[in-house]
Amino acid sequence: MLASMLRVTTLVLALLGLALGGAVAQGQPQEAPPQRVPAPDRHPATGLNFPPQIAGATRYGSTDYGKTAGKPELGYGWNYRIGDQLVATVYVYNLSIRSIPDGPTSPVVQQQFQTSLLEIYQLAKYNRYEDIKTAKEPADCAIGGIIFRCITLWAIRSIDKKPVYSALMLTGYRNHFLKLRLDWLEGSTTSQAMVDRVTNALVGSIMR
Repeated sequence: MLASMLRVTTLVLALLGLALGGAVAQGQPQEAPPQRVPAPDRHPATGLNFPPQIAGATRYGSTDYGKTAGKPELGYGWNYRIGDQLVATVYVYNLSIRSIPDGPTSPVVQQQFQTSLLEIYQLAKYNRYEDIKTAKEPADCAIGGIIFRCITLWAIRSIDKKPVYSALMLTGYRNHFLKLRLDWLEGSTTSQAMVDRVTNALVGSIMR
């Protein structure tokens, strides 16, 4: 499991580096980044569906990590956003684990939740977030009829020094991990009620 954790964190950091651009040393030659291959609209193993629009949120990209990075165990990611108010990403993957129980309570899902939380703190070290604090402690939560393990963090976004909330939600679903990551600005027109509505609509829609 530790090896899987390191592989996931390494890829996350690598893709973050591609998004931010630039070599570590000024003037260092850069390799051409891999071309992102989009994920399918329907996940073949679970039947989860990812339409272009959900509750005012627009799908603006997706990634097939097997074809993009040669790591099929990392599955797929689908990105949604509502303007500059809210960004949500849904990940479906299995880390080559054959048996992943449904729900958030099994040891394998609990361990993956901790791994995913660690990834957020790893990203902070690479100047994505500052001053991360826990806004809502880890707890099981019902979203769109599915039970997830959830936590909400508060932080300062490094790129513009704006306060943001960042939520992590993870569960087991049909021998896969189903993970949601949401980020939204504090003090914007994005209320907690709006975040809850969008999150429930998102999960409900992908289950259809």
